[in-house]
Amino acid sequence: MIREKRLAGLDIVRSLAILFVVAHHFDLHTEFLITPFIGVNMFIQGAFASLFLVAVPLFLLLTGFLNTNKKLTLTYYKGIIRVLSAYLVYSIVTILYRIIINGEHLSVFLWLCQIFNYTAIPYGWYIEMYIGLFILIPFLNIIYNNLQEKKNKQILILTFLVLTALPPFFNQAGYKFVPDDFVVLYPVTFYFIGAYIHEYKFKFSKLKLSLILLFLCMLDPIINLMMGNTYRFVLGGRDSLFYTAIAVIVFLLFYDVDFKSKLITKISLLSLDMYLCSWIFDNLYYTYFKAHYFESQQQFFAFFPIIVSLVFFSSFGVAWLREKVNWGIKKIL
Repeated sequence: MIREKRLAGLDIVRSLAILFVVAHHFDLHTEFLITPFIGVNMFIQGAFASLFLVAVPLFLLLTGFLNTNKKLTLTYYKGIIRVLSAYLVYSIVTILYRIIINGEHLSVFLWLCQIFNYTAIPYGWYIEMYIGLFILIPFLNIIYNNLQEKKNKQILILTFLVLTALPPFFNQAGYKFVPDDFVVLYPVTFYFIGAYIHEYKFKFSKLKLSLILLFLCMLDPIINLMMGNTYRFVLGGRDSLFYTAIAVIVFLLFYDVDFKSKLITKISLLSLDMYLCSWIFDNLYYTYFKAHYFESQQQFFAFFPIIVSLVFFSSFGVAWLREKVNWGIKKIL
């Protein structure tokens, strides 16, 4: 069997995705969303928030790009074991942290319930969503690959955009302009877009894409400045048409970049583990820094690069250590 060449650009995209996850959590663990949105400092935070919100869509685009040829076989479904085993390991580690450090005390039964309902790790929702997508992938490929004409594949993607991306964009402030019963299928939309990019390998001017990206990342902050309230994602969440465009642009900027780096490759390979253990370090570092240094959201933004770097590389260190332990166990066995 011929092994497909590893594409450096995809490692860059995946590394950016896990970095965006960690950076996005700065908004969730500080007072960004409840601080009056005024001034240059908050505007910059808002622009970053628009960029970092597309972390999960980047992972989903990668899933579509890399799995478009997967078939309905037992070997394929065995691939979920790696994800489930990682989730189980980090669930146990997170539970131990919550007991020992945070002083949470639940019965064994309730801890087991949290493992099975994906709340043992507060970021476990992504694993639950990914399992569903993983199960569907061979069938999604049958649909996509049996559409022979490019136009029909475009119609397929457009259909899912209408079902999943238009409602979060248009249905704002309690008003319902388009049906929204199928918004939860947004991972499928990103999957098909990723498969489409894989097939047609689009090339665009990096400069033009960068300028468009900069403009789009400033739109939500501009609207929020005019509204003068606390920040909210006026143009929809990560599943909206607006943020779908940002995610696709980021993907197109980097997916074909031929820049090889051992560190980037290793981060890419360990991104799942980094995601699963990042909550522990979020909880640890944000609790400490907010208790000792927080005065205002504007002032605390100076700690953004420090905390994000600490969480990112601490998670990388734990993921790297688990890889070495697994390697040692396999060698012994």
